[in-house]
Amino acid sequence: MPRLFRNPSLFLLAVVAVRVAAAARSTAQSPLAPGRAVLNDQDTVPVYSDSQATAGQAVWGKACAECHETKDVTGADFRTKWAGQPVFTLFEQIRTTMPDGNPGSLPKDEYAAALAYILKLNGLTAGATPLATDSVALAGVKLVLPAAPPGL
Repeated sequence: MPRLFRNPSLFLLAVVAVRVAAAARSTAQSPLAPGRAVLNDQDTVPVYSDSQATAGQAVWGKACAECHETKDVTGADFRTKWAGQPVFTLFEQIRTTMPDGNPGSLPKDEYAAALAYILKLNGLTAGATPLATDSVALAGVKLVLPAAPPGL
């Protein structure tokens, strides 16, 4: 047995030091801060633009608000269901099931804009690039949603 570990106090100190270092390393590498989208589980990335979210607010008003309140896409149930899920999965869910009675009837860019608005409502940060509409670009991006604001 190495000399260091013959003393129980030094052994315990070594174990604690290794655990603290491992925890610090995992915290420093974790991009999973709430209100972010994570690309390939590594990089925190903005996935929509402010102008796209603004356009999405208009799409929401014409195609979504008739059946949905914003709390439907910002509440605890929504966040629990979609946190950690690929953006593509949410995009496809919306595109293939909405609007009720005529799913898939909007152009893809309007679905993307509506999703950008939903992401903005959920606290994700905008960037310079609009949300893509292709499966390859969206499949590797996962949602990291902040806790629901009080009252939602």
